[in-house]
Amino acid sequence: MYPEYEILLKNRRSGQVDEEHRGLVALFDENGNIIRQTGNDNGYLFYHRSCMKPFQLAAVSEIIDYYSFSDEEIAVCTASHSGDEIHLRTIRRILEKAGLSESNFLCPPHAPLSLYAQNKLILTNEKPSSIHHNCSGKHAAILSYCKMKGLDLKNYNDRNHPAQKKILNFVSDICEYPLKKCSITKDGCTLPVLGTPLKNLAKGFIKIFTMPEFHRIKNAVLACPFYFGGEERTDSQIVVAGGGNLAAKVGAGNICCVVDIREKTCLVIKIADSDNFARGYVLTKILKETGKLPNYNNSKLPKLFPTEIFTDTGEIIGARELSIDWQ
Repeated sequence: MYPEYEILLKNRRSGQVDEEHRGLVALFDENGNIIRQTGNDNGYLFYHRSCMKPFQLAAVSEIIDYYSFSDEEIAVCTASHSGDEIHLRTIRRILEKAGLSESNFLCPPHAPLSLYAQNKLILTNEKPSSIHHNCSGKHAAILSYCKMKGLDLKNYNDRNHPAQKKILNFVSDICEYPLKKCSITKDGCTLPVLGTPLKNLAKGFIKIFTMPEFHRIKNAVLACPFYFGGEERTDSQIVVAGGGNLAAKVGAGNICCVVDIREKTCLVIKIADSDNFARGYVLTKILKETGKLPNYNNSKLPKLFPTEIFTDTGEIIGARELSIDWQ
């Protein structure tokens, strides 16, 4: 069945509703039980998109010890990174450790997500390459696994490649949803990506960030949030504001998972119209109102997701309002 979306956010200008954003929000426990929700996913299979990255690294996590990965290297392997110099430098270090090069990447050239990095390329008259793609850290991890195992490097993005079979089966298992029932497509970076119900996505996320066998991934994300995304990125700033207790990951299609590590719960949001600002604003408001962001004022979340609506001259002309009560 198709999901039942509800209005999550309204933007008012001069008192009149100018925009509405619909979606789903659900809080799950470690067994996939719904603690509370707005809307109903009706068991719909949502593609994990970049939310699958921590699972993909966990599936090949033996590379972490094999190549003696640092926390920064682990974090960038799970990242939708911004393409800043810290990300490029770290990914190149991973490639060097594994005896690989940027020519091995099968992710396409893509402009970096960081405006600073984009402008730097323009000023130096350079064109974006594959390493600037926000998924290149994930590709570096999978390539490193292939090199370690002596697997073919030329088609590592193929669904039937041994590395992808291992990853897809792992994700199916950790999310407790049979692979034969999953929906499978290609993500923008050309790698296979699974679709499962939201509760199964949440179950997998809680395991990755609470089970002892994955502690290196959890610790790296918490210790290196800007390698995990970037300074202006929603998930990185939620990790900062969460004070060491929240792990968040965004994905294209405006999905995001936020794990409360102590409570072993996972908040999942999906914005129907894929509006990035709406996703970040709704998440920030919910997490702040429920006391999950002790370091909120020390993060960039207030600047990234203000309640006020401004004109280009700085005049306040309206406000945003959460359309759901999550307290």
